[in-house]
Amino acid sequence: MSYYKVLLLDGIHPAGVELIERTQSITPVVFDKISRDKLMEIIPEVDGVIVRSATVMDRALIERASALKVIGRAGVGVDNVDIDAATEHGVLVMNSPGGSTTTTAEHAVGLLFALARNIPQAHMELKNHKWEKSKFQGTELAGKTLGVVGLGRIGSEVARKCQALGMDVIAYDPFINPDTPLSSGVALVGLEQIFEQSDFITFHVPLTDSTRSLVNKETIARMKPGVRLVNCARGGIIDERDLYDALKSGHVAGAAFDVFETEPNTESPLLDLDNFIATPHLGAATLEAQRKVSEDICRQVSDYLLKNAIYGALNFPQLEAGQVERNQHFVDLATRMAAFIGQISDGRLQSVSIRYSGEVCEMNLNYLTSVVIQRLLTPMLREGVNLINAMHVARLRGIRVEEIRAPAPENFTNLITMELKTDSDAHRVSGTVFTDKLPRIVNVDGFALEVAPRGHMIYFTNNDKPGVIGRIGTILGQCNVNIAGMQLGRERQGGRALALLLVDSPVRREVLDQLRGVENVLIAKAIRV
Repeated sequence: MSYYKVLLLDGIHPAGVELIERTQSITPVVFDKISRDKLMEIIPEVDGVIVRSATVMDRALIERASALKVIGRAGVGVDNVDIDAATEHGVLVMNSPGGSTTTTAEHAVGLLFALARNIPQAHMELKNHKWEKSKFQGTELAGKTLGVVGLGRIGSEVARKCQALGMDVIAYDPFINPDTPLSSGVALVGLEQIFEQSDFITFHVPLTDSTRSLVNKETIARMKPGVRLVNCARGGIIDERDLYDALKSGHVAGAAFDVFETEPNTESPLLDLDNFIATPHLGAATLEAQRKVSEDICRQVSDYLLKNAIYGALNFPQLEAGQVERNQHFVDLATRMAAFIGQISDGRLQSVSIRYSGEVCEMNLNYLTSVVIQRLLTPMLREGVNLINAMHVARLRGIRVEEIRAPAPENFTNLITMELKTDSDAHRVSGTVFTDKLPRIVNVDGFALEVAPRGHMIYFTNNDKPGVIGRIGTILGQCNVNIAGMQLGRERQGGRALALLLVDSPVRREVLDQLRGVENVLIAKAIRV
């Protein structure tokens, strides 16, 4: 029996479709080509969508997709997916970068060879029945300096292959500390040194605000005369107008593109230049890569829908299969604590601080924090908040979220402490899990106690005076509310006291009103966790 429906678009490899079919719980709906109108018609019915690069998953589609839980991109780039819109609507976005690493790296190296030896130009001359041997004198790669911009999977593979060719490889990556020694022997340098020292430069970074037009008139001027450029990453990283001028002047001896700012592109002025070569976005276009990325993304989407496993996600932390199940006791503790502290608080939520200590730190804390924030926000917003968009919704509402990792205190092997501040009060609650795997609240606002939060509870604070607890018990008995358990704490004799009562049934408003009317009772609230 199928529980989910997933759209597979843009010619997803049959091996991926078969993988989804084998789950027997997901129905694959395959369209190699589909009109926008047809897609808008059927998108509300599906739980997942898997695309390559042709289909654009924009805000309008995502807003119409009322049941959508996940978007998978077979490949690396997600320029065709509105990640912000997906996050706002609680839709997970995944890609499958590993499957095309070797293929794209090989293509980049192939373009390096083609640039260095004028292979496409010589080929075309010979196809035109001209033997122009002297016209196409090239240059060796061995001994030349290659600058790699972006040292992720593909950039690292290109660097490794080019080291084997005898090239001196230097690299720039803004996410790697320049002082970090790399086992590959690649020298990490600044971007300026890449521009100033490289004979060849190859780009392997995503298109972002910081990388758009990274290569422009000013940066080209700082490059070596006769430099050669390769872009197999994303169109727009190199300003095409400025590159045209540099190729015409000869300051850039040659350039090779697999990607353009606009695609498909057959009208670029660059195509008129003899020292420019290009391919129509073939970086991942091999049989092996298309099969691998399709299998990868179909497995990722299936595992998310069926096993709650998250890997390759772009808008949510990684979560391996089984991690939630293995740590369900911590998830349960965090959920119940969030429900409890949210209900004892009044006013508009301003900030949440979560301190994790001890064994709980072995699991993905970003996931656990999202669990807490979702649980806090759900009573306020009722619907539309899930684990994917909880942090985004918190930011939109101006709620500050702090996540702290700390060693376990002496008395506990694990401890979660939540501090919640609103515009009218503040509360602090600590909880732990003992060997029986049951969640316990062990401290509320400085009052030490031990209670397993479950079902219906009554939370109240009072002045520590004789007769208060007795009067509360009498009222509950008269109102037919049975007490299943009680935990008490106090600052000192005669000071402020706090009590948590586990009860067998919901507590009606009129019962709470009677409790609040008891002399020395300060606060009385019904809690359900």
